[in-house]
Amino acid sequence: MQFSYVLIDGSQIIEPTLEMIKVHDAFLCVAVCANRTEGINKILELKPDVVFMNISDASNLSENAIQLSLLSELHEFLDVLPTIIVLSNSKDQAFDAYQRGVSGYLLHPIDANELRKCLLRYQKTHTSLYADKISIKSNGDYHFIKAQDIVYLKADNNTTDFHLQSGKVITAFKTLKHFEKLLPFYFFRIHHGYVINVDHVSRINLGKSQCYLLNNEIALPFSRTYKDNITTIIIRIS
Repeated sequence: MQFSYVLIDGSQIIEPTLEMIKVHDAFLCVAVCANRTEGINKILELKPDVVFMNISDASNLSENAIQLSLLSELHEFLDVLPTIIVLSNSKDQAFDAYQRGVSGYLLHPIDANELRKCLLRYQKTHTSLYADKISIKSNGDYHFIKAQDIVYLKADNNTTDFHLQSGKVITAFKTLKHFEKLLPFYFFRIHHGYVINVDHVSRINLGKSQCYLLNNEIALPFSRTYKDNITTIIIRIS
């Protein structure tokens, strides 16, 4: 089971924070944002499970409140908010954020053990909320397939071919766009005709615009339209 997260951090020390979180394989970074506005846009677009937000740049509690107003703004558009964890230099800032509705906080410098406890606590309370199978109706048959077993999906007019790790192909009589909304967050659209499972990516060639799957056995093209998704995949793999 994996969970998605967005990191909102405009500081100059973002890399150490990102590296500490990356150690935990159950959490996949889907976006890094430099400011609050960019963060809100990405949260609405990607709907991550967790948001890490650095508020250390706020000089006082009034400015702290402005940064945390993203909570009320997100409430306008989302029925279920992501778990918000603030990163701060100050206990006063962190406690103020906690009172304003965030789910937790970590103090700089981030302690690896405290981060681990925070993420394990989240996993324990949220794992049961996620189904790991998808239902595919094909010619009167219902196939119940584990999402991890899907290597990629290919659009074929108004049908979608599911290519599985076993080599089997199942055709569903609905569009790729329909299934794209149902798949877990670790599936990425790389082309108007392809959605891939990031866990099966083995190589990306930027020069040839090719994405390779299953130890380079399969090569699929990616287009400029979905270049941001390719960048996210590279961040995850690296």
